[in-house]
Amino acid sequence: MSLIKDFWARLNGSVHPDDASVFSAYPEHSFDLKFPPPAFIGRLDAPIVILMSNGGYKAGITEAEFPDENSVTEYLNFIRGDTKTLPSRLSSYYAGGAFATWMREGKVVLVNAVAYRSPSLSKEPYNKRVAKRLRSLELHRRWIMEEILPEATQGRRFLLVHRNGWWKIPTEYAGACVLFSDPARAEPNRPAPDQEKLECASAWIQKSRSLA
Repeated sequence: MSLIKDFWARLNGSVHPDDASVFSAYPEHSFDLKFPPPAFIGRLDAPIVILMSNGGYKAGITEAEFPDENSVTEYLNFIRGDTKTLPSRLSSYYAGGAFATWMREGKVVLVNAVAYRSPSLSKEPYNKRVAKRLRSLELHRRWIMEEILPEATQGRRFLLVHRNGWWKIPTEYAGACVLFSDPARAEPNRPAPDQEKLECASAWIQKSRSLA
């Protein structure tokens, strides 16, 4: 089983039980915990893994993504692994972004280091201090180091590290199947990796198919 899959299978509501005590200990945080956390979007076994920063929140837009209890339940079922079908009211950032087609085809998974939603984590120093204490962040980092990097360094998966400020992956791992976005261009909140990096991922998956 996968570390990240097993972890989020225990989600109960919008906050993982292992993270609940952290939020309780720092009540002045401004994470919006009313909505399900976008810990990852896409199939966890997708051949391309893209590492992002955190779940976003936009007043009025996020609410529109979850207009009723059914939409919340659908999203939670996806994060828990009860279904592999992407949520039908997925944010346009995912559903209409640069990776939308790949995501629908099961080729890519976007994983947020910090699962919980805030408007701009890079500009929220108190939230950043809280986030660094989350068990989910620790687990996501372990998953990458123990499960994904070994596969990517052997060419079996493609890892695109876009927001490494949160992931802390040593750049010595860079290689044919492990690419890092230029931090000066990725931070503080560039929404997607550079086109040339995405083209490298696309070329890799086409080559992989031809060799299969």
